[in-house]
Amino acid sequence: MKLLVAGLSLGFALGSYSAVNDKGIHLLRDPNGKAVPLVKEDVVSLERLEKMFTMDAKTPGLTSMLKRHTFKHKNKAVPVLIKVMKDDRFPEQNRWQATMLLAQVMGKKSAPFIAKFSEHPHWMMRVASLKALLGLRQAEYHAVYAKALRDPSLIVRVQALDNISQLKITKLAPEVWNMMYDQTNYSGDAGARKRTSIVKTIIRTLGDVKFEKAQGPLARLIQKPKYQDLIDDLDYSLEKITGEVSPNGVSERRKFWSKLSAEAAGTRKL
Repeated sequence: MKLLVAGLSLGFALGSYSAVNDKGIHLLRDPNGKAVPLVKEDVVSLERLEKMFTMDAKTPGLTSMLKRHTFKHKNKAVPVLIKVMKDDRFPEQNRWQATMLLAQVMGKKSAPFIAKFSEHPHWMMRVASLKALLGLRQAEYHAVYAKALRDPSLIVRVQALDNISQLKITKLAPEVWNMMYDQTNYSGDAGARKRTSIVKTIIRTLGDVKFEKAQGPLARLIQKPKYQDLIDDLDYSLEKITGEVSPNGVSERRKFWSKLSAEAAGTRKL
């Protein structure tokens, strides 16, 4: 076994988790480049962990089993997790689990590597990347989240909004606002577009990041009957942005926010 792990850049072939030094001791490089000695039981156990990741993701108890065996080895399991993430021969759901486990084992040190998977061809791995970055509370990956807002997959776009919302990334508020005009967030033919479910999430995210420039346009929208289905979401954001609390009832809310609707004059129609 001649493959020596170098941080996060290399994966493993089954059965080659370590190099052997001149004293015959198995060694593994941890993410910081430090050599960690492995006993034979470690090598065998890590091989077993990799085989677990090949199992059907629907196998009862598999998720807890993967977590238990990963945390048993902690940093020693990192190479296995990376291999699973990078190798499309493993079930997608298990690659998701490997991503989450890598973030839990390595913490914030794993963020740069995990962020690269936001470009992965499979939507599930892109979502896993964003979800793991959220769990690590990584608010600085603005370019990653901004691009994800325009992702072909609706699920990826929703996860990007969740990251921005929970991490309170105010600098991306204009990018979120632009989603209101992005036709990929609507269904149907031109001239007969219908809002998809993500529009409600977009509106609420605008409130969570307190995008003040949106308060006038949102107040204008809440006045229109054709946006009746969005009243709760519009009201939520307006309350978040302004710090005011509206009364109950549709007509009462419309009247309450009418004072802001004048600020929307001349804005683009949705």
